[in-house]
Amino acid sequence: GAGGAAAPPTPPPPPAEGTVMHRAEFGHPQFTPATQEAQRLMAREVQGRAAVWFCGAWMGYGFHEDGVRSGLEVATALTGAAVPWVQRWGPDRMVPARAGEPTPTARGAVALTPALFTAPMVRAAQRVCRELVLGMLRRSMAEGSITFLLPTGAARGDAAEVGVVVGDESSQGDHVRVRVHDEWLFVRIALEYDLGLARGYIAGEWEVEGTGPSADGPARLMHLIVRNRKIAEAAERRAGGRGAQWMSFAAVGDMATAWLGSTVNFLRYRLAMDNSLAGSRANIHAHYDLSNELFLTFLDEELMMYSSAIYDAVPSPSGGRRLEFRDSLESAQLRKVDSLLDRLHIQPHHQLLDIGFGWGGVCIRAAERFACRVTGITLSVEQKALAEEKVAARGLGHLVTFELVDYREFARRRRGEFDRIVSCEMIEAVGHNHLGEYFEAVETLLAEDGIFVMEAITTPEVRYKVNVNSADFINTIIFPGSCCPSLNALLQAMTDKSDLTLEALHNINLHYAETLREWKRRFNANLPRVFDLGFDDHFVRCWNFYFALCEVGFEDQIMNCLILTFSRPNNPSLIPERAMRVVTGGANKVYPDAAPRGTVPPAA
Repeated sequence: GAGGAAAPPTPPPPPAEGTVMHRAEFGHPQFTPATQEAQRLMAREVQGRAAVWFCGAWMGYGFHEDGVRSGLEVATALTGAAVPWVQRWGPDRMVPARAGEPTPTARGAVALTPALFTAPMVRAAQRVCRELVLGMLRRSMAEGSITFLLPTGAARGDAAEVGVVVGDESSQGDHVRVRVHDEWLFVRIALEYDLGLARGYIAGEWEVEGTGPSADGPARLMHLIVRNRKIAEAAERRAGGRGAQWMSFAAVGDMATAWLGSTVNFLRYRLAMDNSLAGSRANIHAHYDLSNELFLTFLDEELMMYSSAIYDAVPSPSGGRRLEFRDSLESAQLRKVDSLLDRLHIQPHHQLLDIGFGWGGVCIRAAERFACRVTGITLSVEQKALAEEKVAARGLGHLVTFELVDYREFARRRRGEFDRIVSCEMIEAVGHNHLGEYFEAVETLLAEDGIFVMEAITTPEVRYKVNVNSADFINTIIFPGSCCPSLNALLQAMTDKSDLTLEALHNINLHYAETLREWKRRFNANLPRVFDLGFDDHFVRCWNFYFALCEVGFEDQIMNCLILTFSRPNNPSLIPERAMRVVTGGANKVYPDAAPRGTVPPAA
């Protein structure tokens, strides 16, 4: 600009009229649901096939920067090397590639990486945190042992000493060998405790020796930790304390450093993941809208039930405290769904509501068995779309209706319309602070002589106060904002916000452990398909850790899966529940009468 003043660039003179061959006007692209679905389809089913790759602004939000980014993503995929700023800061600093779709790596990664610090700082932090973690474990191990195989020269600075043993290798119990690939793992654990252990596994920083991500390595380590927690808890009870309070979180108290990361994680969980009307939609989207095709890799084919099955199970012939599971996942899921429906005592004239219907398995089965009208509500766009396809394929559109709506909004306009309500493992997405709103909605929706059946993952009462005030791997990474309530918390919310009462309860937690083992087996058998869908190794390790953690929780019975029947008092619909075969758990043994019916035996 003249005289130091800024001036706008001078536009070029328009072309001579005789030289214009065609005029076109361009504008910023406006994405519709159809074009967004085309983006997802391109990423999942076209990109990289037959060595053909696509990039451009249209692969992202439509800005110039999205074209640059998509080109870098292709370059990374072709070379296997991330761009320098991802190498330095990690993928958590990257904006999602497509609106509303966090990349699989970003969901499982952690921003706290060694690249943020100088090499001397990293070495010092690793050394201090390694001693903190090993010291905590030494104080905790009463049975079995963990051998940490450290990178050469890492164990106390001696290159010849690689293995560090925690516990007694000659004691009873399992002996687990953990190969540490990166000692930053100890920094994660020292700062975030169990969440740090999970993040380290996702990042590939540790592995149980002799196993891979699809094997039982993480489960073996977690079983050993839980076993030692149980021993410590029993000892504390004998001393007059409340041992089970320690099982979940007191080891954090053994490492003062862990309070820092744990507090930050909890504040993020409480403030950013609350299940308000807006928050619930975001939390549900983060897990259930990952990809229908992903869930098809491990769920049962017929019903696609993302909840515990009920197997044909008997005590193991080899003894011990295990069950032997004798049928397929498909049969076991059908049995579970029929079990829920049988508890509802549905008649053809009834209207059934399914709160959080998943992929429509319960709704479809109810319509097929009873020819009743079924309404399902959800917040998952992906689940609703596939469930509607399944309903149409079975010709049940005249009986089954699905809505994309929050249960609280739905209750305001459908008061007392439903004779039966079912909710299968949806209560975990409600959140502790909203349990009362949930039961208030059920009370509003349920007809006078209605029955409500809920399947719920629950936390034992003695650990609930600690769990509800902490953030962990499940409620921050896998199911953001989730909370597995205690039975007492459910009943308190029921009492405060409804006239319902608990009529029956069954615990199927051991069946859930077997369900998770089968999910993990199928998931890993279909890894080529998982990778084809665009999910990376971090995601696979994240979900294998998720399957293993939950399997251990149910197998060791520190988590429960309850089927609960609720109704209002004086409900004639529940008379069949009082039959002998029901109240005796299916036993039909006949006992001889001491005297004819209606007579009084003589006095002795």
